[in-house]
Amino acid sequence: MDSLEERIIRLEAIEAIKQLKSHYALCADAKYTEDHQRKPQEEIDKIAWDQVSGFTEDAFWDNGLFGAFDGKTAIWEFLRATPWKFSVHMYMNPLITIEDGKAKGSWVIWEVATLAESNQAVFLSATLEDDYVCVDGIWYTKAVRMTNRFMTPFQEPWTIRQNQPYTP
Repeated sequence: MDSLEERIIRLEAIEAIKQLKSHYALCADAKYTEDHQRKPQEEIDKIAWDQVSGFTEDAFWDNGLFGAFDGKTAIWEFLRATPWKFSVHMYMNPLITIEDGKAKGSWVIWEVATLAESNQAVFLSATLEDDYVCVDGIWYTKAVRMTNRFMTPFQEPWTIRQNQPYTP
């Protein structure tokens, strides 16, 4: 049985990885205005750089439908030019294992978004298998492998009822 100290270290590592994923999602959704438009590119570039701050320099990200990217800079290039004009990322069901300064994480993503080019609202879900490393006490994402489950159109744009009273 692990000592109390080892168990606390493991729990702190799991929480740090959850915070890392939450920061990524927060940045992903911060690129859009309250009225569901893309922010100015200069602002998006800064947000996308903050978004990849949790990746190692040699990270790999296989984004399923949207391609695979080698290295932090390539991932940033994609994130600054994503196909969305609005999104809400929700990562759920984390299963995280820690061993010797490395970790594996399994997640489910539920995302609502609007494609920029077509203005089509969509539901998207996928599973993610991530690798993490701890460098000088800080956890970083080393690899993300995303398996898309579906991307389904939704008929009404998300902005139709925004800031309006609910009427059934």
